[in-house]
Parts: sequence; structure tokens; C-alpha cells
Amino acid sequence: MADHIPMIETERLRLRAPKLDDLPALTAFFASARSHFVGGPREAYDARRGMMAVFGNWALCGFGMWYIADRDSDAFLGATGILNGPDWDEPELAWYVTEAAEGHGIAFEATQAARAHAAQHLGLDRIVSYPAPENTRSIALATRLGAVFEREGMLMGEAMHVYRHPKVAA
Repeated sequence: MADHIPMIETERLRLRAPKLDDLPALTAFFASARSHFVGGPREAYDARRGMMAVFGNWALCGFGMWYIADRDSDAFLGATGILNGPDWDEPELAWYVTEAAEGHGIAFEATQAARAHAAQHLGLDRIVSYPAPENTRSIALATRLGAVFEREGMLMGEAMHVYRHPKVAA
């Protein structure tokens, strides 16, 4: 079913395809205010549609989002990966994590792995991220990842900052 989505393992995490078992945690995330910067809050049906879109993006584009899971328990912790919509200037390294994952270096660890995969397998080195100007936590993570503010921009009618990530060592 998810053979076209590569799995990546890090010290503590597994970046993998979505599973139906993730749906309760995904739905809870998208029902919360935490999801504001990633298209939420959403109803349960729209959260499930988003899960299905992950498969479609990988199938049609050869890249997309991975679900971040705890390596031991396989519990859903968030998502990271590459997005490239019709109004994007260029592909984006994106992420979000659940409240339980916040503050534990989960997004940093997962996003480093996704960025390395994008550089090595997709030729997407020096990729960008598009955090909203008021999304201070994502800006802090982009900076921790070594990305630097490049310019202001617009994405889907919303003001965004463009942060450029450094070249990934081969």
C-alpha cells in the first residue's frame, strides 16, 4: 500500500507512511488551535482527507510528507517532508508536531532527516521553508536548522517569510 513512500529511521524516530491507526491522533491535532499554521483547525473528515493527500502527493510527485512516529511505540508525533503547491515559488521543507512532541527535539531530528533525504534523493539542496511571520516556534526551528531569513513572500494569499536552508553535506 505505502511501498512508494520510503521509510527513514533516526535515533528516536521513524518517518513513515500514514496508517489508519494514526487517525485519532491526527484528528485531535487538527481539531486543536495548534494546527492553525498548517491549515487547521479542521473537522475529522478533512483530517482524513489530508491523510489521503499524503499518499497522493507521493504517488504523483515522488515526494511529500512523512508521518513522524516514535521508533519504539510507533505513536504519531507529527509530520515533516516536502510540499510544492501550485503557488509555491519552490518546494518547501515543512513540519508540524503534536503538543506531546513539542520541546523534545522531535521536529529538529525529523526535519534534519527529511532535509537530508530531499538533498540526496530529490536534488533539493538549499531548500526553503515558509513559516508565517507570527509562527515564532517554526522560525526558531528553521534557525536552529541553520536556515536564514531570505525575504518576505506570499503563499496561498498569506504573508510568509522565506527561510533558506544551508547546503546539506553529502
